[in-house]
Amino acid sequence: MTECPVCAREIGKAVEEPQDVKWLLLGFIEDKISADYAKEILGSYEIPAVVISKSGFLGQAGLTLPGFYKAGAQLFEVSVPEDFVEEASGVLDMALGDRWRKNETRS
Repeated sequence: MTECPVCAREIGKAVEEPQDVKWLLLGFIEDKISADYAKEILGSYEIPAVVISKSGFLGQAGLTLPGFYKAGAQLFEVSVPEDFVEEASGVLDMALGDRWRKNETRS
């Protein structure tokens, strides 16, 4: 089967996902290399993760766009399902150290 270039799932394969998954903003990363590594390392632990660029960085080619957020804002946001928050935090602490910041506003 062929894989989707975006999510790497097999195209044509039925995927059952719970509809009531609550995603939480785990933290922030300031550089693209660390953000890419965070997504890769979380995936290797089978932790679903979404990394969103707030910097105006688009896609693998690195097309630049005007920034949408104020200067000084963290450039990448990492979100995970709430059931993975503690495990994902530990993994990022181990893998990235001080190159990421935990979201302290989560309740």
